Formats: sequence, structure tokens, C-alpha cells
Amino acid sequence: MKANRHNKKPKKFPMIKYLKITFVYFVLFVAISGLIDYYALMVFNFLWFIVISLILAVIIGYVHIRRKKHDHIDDVADELL
Repeated sequence: MKANRHNKKPKKFPMIKYLKITFVYFVLFVAISGLIDYYALMVFNFLWFIVISLILAVIIGYVHIRRKKHDHIDDVADELL
């Protein structure tokens, strides 16, 4: 019996689900950033908003996957992608 406990395989990281969720977060952040840039009279370079949105989406997507809690983002990612 003790041998069974030690033979557990580590779970694989769900890369497809991660990419879907990261894409949903990225679209959300770009949309919000676009509104901020629009109301700031397009003073900022929009490329900075896209880069910052991508970095935040990658980080928050990873945290979302590691949290293992089903959320509305999971539903949106499954329905759209």
C-alpha cells in the first residue's frame, strides 16, 4: 500500500486551457485599455497598452489555472474558443 502513494504522477499543466483563458483575459485588457486611451484623447502609444495587456494576461491566466476554481472566464473560453 505504501508503494502506491509514492507512485503518483505529477499532473500535466493544461496548456490548451491556459491559452484559451489567457486569450480571453488579453481581449478584455485590450478593450479596457482602448477605452482608457480613447478617453485620454489618444495621448499614449497604444502599443504600450497592448504589451502591458499581454504581460498581465499571461500572469493572470497562469494564476487562474493554478487556482483550479471554475469561473465565468472558463465558461467564456469554452464557448468562444
